[in-house]
Amino acid sequence: MDGLLQSPDKVLIGPMQLAWYRVSASFADQRTVSRIVHSSTQKLAMSINGITEKIGVGMTMSRRWTDPPIQIIISLAGGLPSLAIGEYYIATRLGFAYTVIPLIVLYAFYELVFLATPPADTEKHLTFKDNALKKKWAKNKIPMHILVDEFLKDNVAFKKDCYETLINHREEFIDWRPNWGLIKFILEQLIPFTSSSFKSIKATAHEIADHYDRGNDFFNAFLGPKMIYTSAFYKNLDETLEQAQVNKLNMLCEKAHLKQGMTFLDIGCGWGTLVRHAAKHFGAKATGVTLSAEGAAWCRQQAINDGVEDKCEILNCDYREIPAERKFDAISAVEMAEHVGIANFGLFLGNVRNMLADDGIFYMQVAGLRKGSNWQDTQWGLFMSRYIFPGADASTPCYWYVKQLELAGFEVHSVENVGRHYSHTLHAWYDNWMKNKDTPALASYPDRLKRLWEIFLAWSTVAAGIGSATCYQIVAHKNVYTFPRDVFCIQGGAKTMLRS
Repeated sequence: MDGLLQSPDKVLIGPMQLAWYRVSASFADQRTVSRIVHSSTQKLAMSINGITEKIGVGMTMSRRWTDPPIQIIISLAGGLPSLAIGEYYIATRLGFAYTVIPLIVLYAFYELVFLATPPADTEKHLTFKDNALKKKWAKNKIPMHILVDEFLKDNVAFKKDCYETLINHREEFIDWRPNWGLIKFILEQLIPFTSSSFKSIKATAHEIADHYDRGNDFFNAFLGPKMIYTSAFYKNLDETLEQAQVNKLNMLCEKAHLKQGMTFLDIGCGWGTLVRHAAKHFGAKATGVTLSAEGAAWCRQQAINDGVEDKCEILNCDYREIPAERKFDAISAVEMAEHVGIANFGLFLGNVRNMLADDGIFYMQVAGLRKGSNWQDTQWGLFMSRYIFPGADASTPCYWYVKQLELAGFEVHSVENVGRHYSHTLHAWYDNWMKNKDTPALASYPDRLKRLWEIFLAWSTVAAGIGSATCYQIVAHKNVYTFPRDVFCIQGGAKTMLRS
């Protein structure tokens, strides 16, 4: 047995074979390390790209140097390096123990100066359940994000209806300056591996599951029987939410020029109501894509109930996993593109363009923000990013969406602002939620989540109503010579000079 080694499974192995196995294992380890390094480098590069784009969007969201996005960028770009340099000199010249002094000074400035809000009768609108909070804020305006934090902890409560208080009295007792919790969240967005800008398939799936797979009963409690989580369209203010949603479904299918037998793809289809509507009422062969397992199961069952299962296909996957060879006559993304993220927006539009027929229509509905946002607008946007849709960082002014579409090879036909319609939609959702949140069907959901949804829907109704937030319906097509542009000049079979 000299010169031979015995393996654990009793197979005899010679020295040359053992050496070869060791070399092979070494190469395998190197390949594994290489894959890990490549994956980490790719993630870092995508995150940095997203952060850079966020900064760019923040700058172009502003109309003046005094607007909040510019203030945030200048404060972070100048303040953090200055603090680091100052701490270095203190540590090297005076000693490491003295580096705590600037931090103490900053803390004192934050508590005594920065948070010194104007006097106000805040207790007129809020019930304080914590004496320390009452002592500090009962007679002064309370910063909005401190109010949110303490409301979620059940340390404060609104004396009257949350929405009515915010729409009519918010300026009387709320201050819009950021607090430390919000500043910390902003700082995390500048760190590649804590930023929401990185949007891998796995990260996106986790993000969607966290929000949309809470349970269909949870969403039904405020969305109502249509289960549509996007803005409706009101022809009259006395219409019900359900009728306004049907208006929107018809409008969308018409804007996409859907006709009998056309292939239609809805990316981010949620509970599939649009997919079923397109199949049932417009005769389309409709495909929906969703990352939500709960939503996919709901839609498949509803398609059977509606008798359109042969015309409806639901894919439970990421948009990046749709087979590349699939082609569609019309594609929609209804308030889904925000979840794509700024870093991946070009990739998303490129995928859409590749799947769209040369004479097809792309309908994109997005929830956006206005240009020239003040601190009240900015606070709402950061609240949404922090608490409701952590990865949905692609809510921007309208120009950015048009720019991205054109860069991806699309021609924009029309843009319609339906922000006020969104406010009425949100108000209907809020009313539904307040009516249903304490019913036995929702007893298993934590009270903190119920309070979060209360202030989310109330504040969002206000934000969309006053123009802080809005919603755009964008119709586009491939920017090619052969696109039949006369489709926009024909109504009811006759050529006209009217726009579609």
